[in-house]
Amino acid sequence: MSLPLIYTSLENQKKAEEIASNLGTYATDNQALKNQPHLEVSAKGLSFFHPKARSSKKLRIDFNSGRIQWRIKRANHEKLIKKALGKRETSLNILDCSAGLLQDGLLFLTLGHNVTALEQSKILFYLLKDGISRSENQSIFEKFNLINTTAYKYIDKANAYDVIYFDPMYPINKKNALSSGQLEYIARILEVEMINNNPQKDFACLQSSFKKKIIVKRPIKSEPFSKNINYQVFGKTTRFDVYV
Repeated sequence: MSLPLIYTSLENQKKAEEIASNLGTYATDNQALKNQPHLEVSAKGLSFFHPKARSSKKLRIDFNSGRIQWRIKRANHEKLIKKALGKRETSLNILDCSAGLLQDGLLFLTLGHNVTALEQSKILFYLLKDGISRSENQSIFEKFNLINTTAYKYIDKANAYDVIYFDPMYPINKKNALSSGQLEYIARILEVEMINNNPQKDFACLQSSFKKKIIVKRPIKSEPFSKNINYQVFGKTTRFDVYV
């Protein structure tokens, strides 16, 4: 990976060099590189920038404010995802196969479940780790484990969990890219890392190896990955296909 990791001060140099080493790239204080795709370490944390993204803001994971904080505070009102999980007296061990921005993973944690989240992108993995380190509510992550790997590589360990949650990235189109700068930034990250996903193939692998509950999050009008659905939970724009 040749993506530069720019640090804005000498105080951030050590952290930048450590992350750059783990990513297989280089750390630099050359501010002239800010016009190209890059990572940046500043006093505010780790961020990613791509000049072709519609949003002029850098992508920085923040669990302390904004929409994700609002969803955490009202987790008990998330009826759709609670219905998909089903009623349970005890905490579930959930394997989130596509961590993404961790929005749903944090809901599971807030509802009292144990979560292991898999993220294949190294860039997004370190953005998430940085966001977690800056969280003002560290207690929420006590039952959380983030792993930089794919569901395919982790499948041998899947049966230790009660539920597999699979939320493959929605296809990017002009409408949803404009409404979600974060969604487009994830697509840019995957582009930089040359990651190409095949959600149908990933789901087939999960279903053939895991014999408990699988919850798949899909756009409301999209085709299901399999017709052998046990039940579905519908929202306005999203649905959950549940396989038991």
